[in-house]
Amino acid sequence: MFDGRVLLGVEAAITDETLTARYAEVAFSAFNWWREKGTRSDFRNVFGAAAVVSADGGVLLGRMAPHTAAAGKIYFPCGTPDLSDIRDGRVDLEYSISRELEEETGLTEPEVLASPHAFAIFAPKVVAYVRRYDTDLTEAELKRRVEAHLGLDPTPELDRIIFVRSAEELTAESPEYVHRALPALLRSGA
Repeated sequence: MFDGRVLLGVEAAITDETLTARYAEVAFSAFNWWREKGTRSDFRNVFGAAAVVSADGGVLLGRMAPHTAAAGKIYFPCGTPDLSDIRDGRVDLEYSISRELEEETGLTEPEVLASPHAFAIFAPKVVAYVRRYDTDLTEAELKRRVEAHLGLDPTPELDRIIFVRSAEELTAESPEYVHRALPALLRSGA
C-alpha cells in the first residue's frame, strides 16, 4: 500500500469566509494510524472534494477499491493533500481537487466546470472543502466515461461509480461530511 508523504491539517478554521489551516507532513501510514486511533483534536484531515453534478441532477460518488486504505467507503472524488499540492509555499486545495478528480475519474475541464459554489464541512477529524462541478453530461454519459477511465487503470482507486439525488440514498459507507454536504449541493443548483 502507498506510504508516501501526505499533509495533515492542524488548527483549521474559517477566517473572513476563507478556510485556513496549517499542515504537518507525515507518512501515509502515520496518517492512517491517527485516523483510526489518534485522539489529538487539533489535527484534521483538511482536503478538497469534487462534487460533480450531472445535467440531469445526479451527484457523482465513487466507492473506494478493496486495495485502498478506505476500502468500501463511498464519497466524492478527493484525497488527502500531498507534497504535489503545494504551490508557492501553500497547500492549494483547488489544485488538489482538480488533480484528484482527473486521477480518479478522468474528468477534466471543459467536460466538467468548477462552479463558484464551494463550502467547508467540519466533521470529526475532517474538514472537507467541497467544490461543486457542473456538466452538460447526463448521469449515464458520466458513468460511461468514468468507467472507461477506470478500465484503463490496472489498480484504480475507485471500483464503482454511484449517483445519488438525495441524502436519503446515502448509506453508512459514506462519511458524515458527505451526508452533510449533499443537501447543500442539491440546493445550490447551477
